[in-house]
Amino acid sequence: MKLALLIGNRYNPWHFRGYQRMRGAPEITVFRADSEIQRYFDERDGEETPFRFEPIHFDTQQGPTLVQSVRALQERYAGREPRVLPFAERLQGFDAIQSWELFTDWTSEALDAHKRFGTPLALMVWDNIPFNMEQTDERRALKRRALDEADCFIVHTERSRRMLLIEGARDERIVYVPPAVDIESFCPGPSERTAFGLNDDDFVILFVGWFLPRKGLDFLLMALRELLVRAPKGRAIKLLMVGAGPGRERIEALIARLDIAAHCVFAGSLPYRQMPAAFRSADVFVLPSIATPEWQEQFGMSLLEAMACGTPVIGTSSGAIPEIVCDAGLLCQPNDFMSLSDALESLLASETLRNELSIAGYKRVMERFTIEHFADAMSSLYERMT
Repeated sequence: MKLALLIGNRYNPWHFRGYQRMRGAPEITVFRADSEIQRYFDERDGEETPFRFEPIHFDTQQGPTLVQSVRALQERYAGREPRVLPFAERLQGFDAIQSWELFTDWTSEALDAHKRFGTPLALMVWDNIPFNMEQTDERRALKRRALDEADCFIVHTERSRRMLLIEGARDERIVYVPPAVDIESFCPGPSERTAFGLNDDDFVILFVGWFLPRKGLDFLLMALRELLVRAPKGRAIKLLMVGAGPGRERIEALIARLDIAAHCVFAGSLPYRQMPAAFRSADVFVLPSIATPEWQEQFGMSLLEAMACGTPVIGTSSGAIPEIVCDAGLLCQPNDFMSLSDALESLLASETLRNELSIAGYKRVMERFTIEHFADAMSSLYERMT
């Protein structure tokens, strides 16, 4: 089978290893765009992939230099969206096409190829907010077309499934596929704290993600401040922050205002091969995401990676996080430093609780979220479609 995988600008080989283990060894071609987001992923992985790549280009990457410059200025200051140059013709000859989300330009091209060549089309949907990304009539029309014409929709969460139902998708066309974590890399192992400037007796809280407000790091810092006041005297507590992107200055200013700089460690954006060491060095991993009108946590792969490493997790009751954590971690209120501080304090005080959550999280990953589970589900889907 020849599968066209339309990822757009978010290709990350660590999260697509499951495709390599699909039955029949399908020939996979990845169509991806060169963008700032994609360059961020490329810089982090540094890993060879067996997939063949086909480039997707934006209209800002074509034409005279002056035209490109004008479009770039319009994007930055006038809210213009870069548009993907047509590439549906290049999708001829594939046995199946898989695209990303209902509203993307690459899905528009996939729908054109589906209509012209009769190629079966699956859309992987992570979004979980009904009628989201409909700022223009064009986007609304694209989503409506995708809901009407795609052969099936792949979802990773019940929240995404119910969102699709609200928008009008037929239930029999929605397929649940559990995403996968590489348990050969993300697995329990010895701590590597010295690499992060941490001590063996530190109670280490780990945050992984962008510094955007929606990731909730601001509330985690306030919870840390309260935890430091309430913790037993002499107990060393450190927050290890792995991440990058816009917002670093805001976070540094808040740390200074809370007077907790001595307890905060910036690790920067680590290559994926170093992430298991970060998870193993933590006593608890926290995903404190909050919801915005246009986004809420769609899955939280970092939760699975932490659980696979045997690290206890705390998440907020936001988006799909409760589905992922279930009873294998602690949940607290989003936008609430008090709830988060209380959860951290309970783990700080009880090694027994930490051990129980470590075992429960690891077991949940092994039962539901391995590459084998993903590859089997995807193989079965495409065997039915083709």
